[in-house]
Parts: sequence; C-alpha cells; structure tokens
Amino acid sequence: MLFLQLLYLLASLFTAALCLISHIPAPATLSHKNRTAWSILGSLITEFPQIFLVVKLLIIKAAWSAQVLDGRLGGWLYRVDVGVILAIWGFFLQGYFARFVVEEQTKCYRVADSHDPPEFFTIAYFLRLLNPFWTARNVMVHPDIVYATDEELKAAGPASESMMSLDVHIHPSYPRKRPVLIYVHGGFWQSGDKTVIPPFVSYLALKRWVVVSVNHRTSPHAQYPEHVRDVKRAIRWVRANIERYGGDPSFIAVSGSGSGGHIASVVAMSANDPFYQPGFEDVDTEVHACVAINALFDLTNSRRMWKVRLAEWFAKRVAGAGEKGVAGVDELLKSSSPLLMLKALEADKRKSGAPAAVPEEKEGEQVVDKSLPAPFKSAANLVPFLVF
Repeated sequence: MLFLQLLYLLASLFTAALCLISHIPAPATLSHKNRTAWSILGSLITEFPQIFLVVKLLIIKAAWSAQVLDGRLGGWLYRVDVGVILAIWGFFLQGYFARFVVEEQTKCYRVADSHDPPEFFTIAYFLRLLNPFWTARNVMVHPDIVYATDEELKAAGPASESMMSLDVHIHPSYPRKRPVLIYVHGGFWQSGDKTVIPPFVSYLALKRWVVVSVNHRTSPHAQYPEHVRDVKRAIRWVRANIERYGGDPSFIAVSGSGSGGHIASVVAMSANDPFYQPGFEDVDTEVHACVAINALFDLTNSRRMWKVRLAEWFAKRVAGAGEKGVAGVDELLKSSSPLLMLKALEADKRKSGAPAAVPEEKEGEQVVDKSLPAPFKSAANLVPFLVF
C-alpha cells in the first residue's frame, strides 16, 4: 500500500510541477536545450488541460478502488490532488472563455453554418476536446508542392526540395475565389514541418478558406533571413497558382506559431522589400492580414522581457554570425524585429507630419497583448494584426 501511495504522490507532484512550470519563465542559467524542454513541459498542461483532467479523474477513481486514499496519508494525498485539479480546471476555463473573446472580435467576418464548433454541453464537443490531433473531415490536401524555381533549388543545395515545399488544404465542394491563409510552422527557426499543423488549419478549410501550410529552410542548414525569403517565395507561388485550387490571390493572409509567428510578422511588414526578395524583386508579396501566435517580436530584447541572452543565441545559432555574435548582425536583428519595425514606421510618419495613427483602445476591443506598446497596436493601419 505504501508503494502505491508513493506512486500516487509522485504523479500528483509531477502534475503540480507542470502547473508551476507553465507560470515560471525558464531560468537564464539553463542551456538552450533545457530551456526548450522547460517550455514544452509548461505548454503541455496549458494546451491540453482537458486531457490532464480526464487522466487525473481516472487515477483518482483507481486510487479509491485500491484504497490508496485511505488513512491520514491518503487524505493528504487527496487534498493535494484536489488543488492540482482546480489549477488544471482554471487552465481549461481560461482557454474556453478566450473563445468568446475571439468570436466577439471576429463576428463581423464570420457566417454561422453547420461547420461551427459544437456547443459546450454536447458529447461532440468533449470528444473533440479529448483528441488533440483533431482534423476536420472532407478536407482535401494537395501535398508536397515545390514553390522554388529550379535555379533556387540548385543554389539551395541537395535535399532542399522538401524544405521548399507546401501543402494546400481545401474543401473540394466550395466555390472559387476563396480567401487564402498561409501558415508557417514553429520550431525555434531550427526545426518543424508543414505537416505538423494546428486543428484550425482544417477547420478554416471547412469555413471556405484555402489554407497553405509552408515549409521553409531551417538553421543551421540555412541562415536567417532565408527563412523569411522562403515564405516570400511561397507567396510568389500562391500569387501565380492558387486560383487552380479555388483561392483568391487578391486576398492573402499569413499566420504562424512561435518562430513561425515571427516570420509571418516580418513577412507582413516587409511587403515588396528587395532585401527579402533577391531575384524576384518585382513580385508583389503584400499580404492583407497577419495572425501571430506566441510569436517573438523583438530579437534585440530591447525591453528586457527575456532573461536569457536571446540576441546572442539567435545571432550565433540562427543568423550564422559565429564568434562575432550580435555585433555581426546587429542591424539585421533590428530590421527583423516587428516591434522595432513598427516604431521606425511611426517615426517616419511623425517626420512626414502624418498623424501617429495609434487607435484609441477600449477594454475588450482588440485581441492584442496589453503589454505591447502603442506602436505595435497601430499595426492595423498597415496590415491588420491579431496577436495571441
């Protein structure tokens, strides 16, 4: 019995540790690999609280049956687990009520139909929640379409074809001229794949969108800003070919998670910039909206939001600066930080005598991070931004 109680205690402490890790930044003394592991562990319980709730309830039921929770020690174990369950329930409610904020902000763009998510008090809703890999049915995927030219593939080197490809997700029965969303995967600029996509990709395909999931070259095989240039090449392909799949090239939005959110933001704010379009400077790479999820907006860490030496790590590991570190790519870091890019644009507006164009903000009016300074919130005057 004591052995079973010890196992139960370890399981409870592990779950409690995940709850704490999700709220505590990784210590600056940790290595990059350990910080990555810290981030992944912390996000497990915040991204999938429903899974943890079901598992915890099943464990408690099994513990009651095995009389693990009997006696004084069992009572304390039960109290610890109740506290952990309440914390997990809080994560679930936080995510659930965020749904209504998003729906309120996007109601003028949505049309209610049979593909809306099921209501909360339905079996279908909970069955969908319990499957973190849920994808919508009746969505057709056109996989592994290479968006680079033969010359670009040759210059990129062997094995680059799969890294410079995309998948197109569509619902085959919908009419043509549908809006297009380009999704960029995350992975700290060093890993990731277009096939690892969130559920909203197939859900948007059901909602009359054409979704393009993009691969790009990653470090150290390619040095930044090749990541951004590859996504620009994907936009070039979309402009020329997406009508074949029912998409409307006159409306292209871009989205991404993590490092993909950063890349998407830079893409959105550098329309037709020759620096990011070598060899295809005459191609229109403008996008009409950007949705950044868990994205990094300041590579220079100018506001000291990160305790880790982010700029040094990015310069050496992603931008290929080597021993020169930040000094070798200082201007590149600044020009690739969406927050600083917006500040520069606002400064140019003020110099030209144009109004600063920072929108008046009301509570609940915009789905943006309240901690971001006003210049970032004015992005809607350039490209409509949603920041999660």
